[in-house]
Amino acid sequence: MFTAKNEIANFSYEDSVIRKIEQSKGQLTLVVEALLVLPANSQNTNYTKSYADLVTVTFSEAVIKKGVKEGYKRYDANDKLMEEVPDTLLSAEETQDVLKKAVDQYLYDIKEAEEEQGRKEVVLGIEMTTDDLTGIDADSYQVLVECRDVTFSWERYLNRAESR
Repeated sequence: MFTAKNEIANFSYEDSVIRKIEQSKGQLTLVVEALLVLPANSQNTNYTKSYADLVTVTFSEAVIKKGVKEGYKRYDANDKLMEEVPDTLLSAEETQDVLKKAVDQYLYDIKEAEEEQGRKEVVLGIEMTTDDLTGIDADSYQVLVECRDVTFSWERYLNRAESR
């Protein structure tokens, strides 16, 4: 078993998919597929970008602080702004709904926002496909989680990632 504690920046989330989400007893747990372990990670025995098997990401003493639906700007071929939609702050219920619907959706990022008095603020970047047929339309969300620690654990490596 491999375990990396508070090494958020030592993973790449570019291909990650959330397979399971659980919230219980002040803990938020994600099971993530296709997480890349970077060479700087203390648990990377391959010393190169490597895919881990299913990874359990545990946020201890977790509190969901807020959720935001990301806005966007749309331009035409001449780089003229056609549409602008601002970020939308979600209610607590809407944020919980995003987490419930995030299974089988992309986890495009986890980043540490700040740390204060032994507590971390971590932002989860979730992209949710809205068109089941083409997978083209998607909404992006950010969920701010305050927690004590973030622990990543997995059983084995799958393979090395190709060089990009």
